[in-house]
Amino acid sequence: MSNPENIAKKLGIEQSEQGYNLSKQSLLAAIGGPLGIAEAVLPSMLFSIVFATTKAALPSVAGAAGLALIFIVIRLVQRKPATQALVGALAIALAAWLALRDGGQAADYFVPGFITNATYGFVFLISVLVRYPIMGFVGQFLFGLANWRKTDFLYRRFRFVTLVWVGFFSLRLLIQLPLYFSNQVELLATSRIIMGAPAYAGLLALTWVMIRKIAQPQR
Repeated sequence: MSNPENIAKKLGIEQSEQGYNLSKQSLLAAIGGPLGIAEAVLPSMLFSIVFATTKAALPSVAGAAGLALIFIVIRLVQRKPATQALVGALAIALAAWLALRDGGQAADYFVPGFITNATYGFVFLISVLVRYPIMGFVGQFLFGLANWRKTDFLYRRFRFVTLVWVGFFSLRLLIQLPLYFSNQVELLATSRIIMGAPAYAGLLALTWVMIRKIAQPQR
């Protein structure tokens, strides 16, 4: 997290002569652009449609995984980073294996997503517990707030913003895990769509508003 420009891009903001700003273009880029949104939404949507029609794991998983692989190929053709494509392919392979293995079920296709959310939520939570909330470093790199840990006002507010991220990942799990354990596959797929790119874009916008408000009195 040592490059302010990279941090800004991940938060959906862009740098201009007036400083950092949030725009539709920068927010869209942060969630992957049109291709990234399609990757986040369409495989789960196809999974839901096929499963609602067939009630079978194989065609549902095959359709969703096949579509996801197509998006990976598109990224490679567009010369996007190969590492990202490789990670995506491994995640799809794991999801498909979990769902189609002996004793598996269609809902298992979404298990890697649970692991991802739990991991991110855990990392953000640990950063708060050890008194180094991640969003404090974001404020430091973007706005030069090097004294944020020694200033009670700044520390408490950056801790709160970090906890908002913990809450985001936790909410995903709180809603989706009961659907998984009750085998409500169609509702699970739908929740993945709603709590995917659209909700993440909202989180980025809210984060920017909060961090900018925290930094303004200090500048």
